[in-house]
Amino acid sequence: MKRSRRRLIKGLGALGLGALFSPVLAMGHGRPAPGMGAPQPGTGKIYPAAEVPWREGRCAFCGMPLATPEGGWRGKKFPKGFFERTYAQIVFEDGEALHFESLACMFNYAYAKGLVDGDGSTFYVMAVEALPKGCKRLGLVPARQATYVWGEKLKTTMMARLVAVPSPKKAGDFVRNRPNLGRYHFYTYRQLLDLSPLPEANLVPLLAKQTGLV
Repeated sequence: MKRSRRRLIKGLGALGLGALFSPVLAMGHGRPAPGMGAPQPGTGKIYPAAEVPWREGRCAFCGMPLATPEGGWRGKKFPKGFFERTYAQIVFEDGEALHFESLACMFNYAYAKGLVDGDGSTFYVMAVEALPKGCKRLGLVPARQATYVWGEKLKTTMMARLVAVPSPKKAGDFVRNRPNLGRYHFYTYRQLLDLSPLPEANLVPLLAKQTGLV
């Protein structure tokens, strides 16, 4: 992950943006300095999840549809429910919400905007089952409560290779039921937050756009 961050800086440098973007990366998640009274990420009040605009919704970070298009997307066909299983959202205390097609998109958006789960917002992720070949949706759970599986050969949109499961035990079941997953890693919400920005397709231009640099 640290290497990907260096590549991000290098890539932005090639666009003439490296000098501008380096301070943004150095600021981390925009949290106030210790002693300022801001809650730690993943703590604080949990606001109710918002309704998902499956039919018309678009990802706030990458712009992809939230639901799997029946006719395919950009020349590619996807199994039914493929997009929906990696959905995530950030809901704010006033009830407004941002929607994301990829888990990585949500973490990267929060990184770019300095949003913190528990500080006036709650992050939600779509949990999936661990049954063989299932990966069906179980429903939204607070991101702070989920366990995350990254798999070398896990197919997801944005090439993030990341899914959320309800518990560490389910994460182990998910991997055991997929012997062809290749290399894998388990992550908590806090670990993904600390590792952001997370690798995914078009990461450099999307981060540059969301931080207002282009």
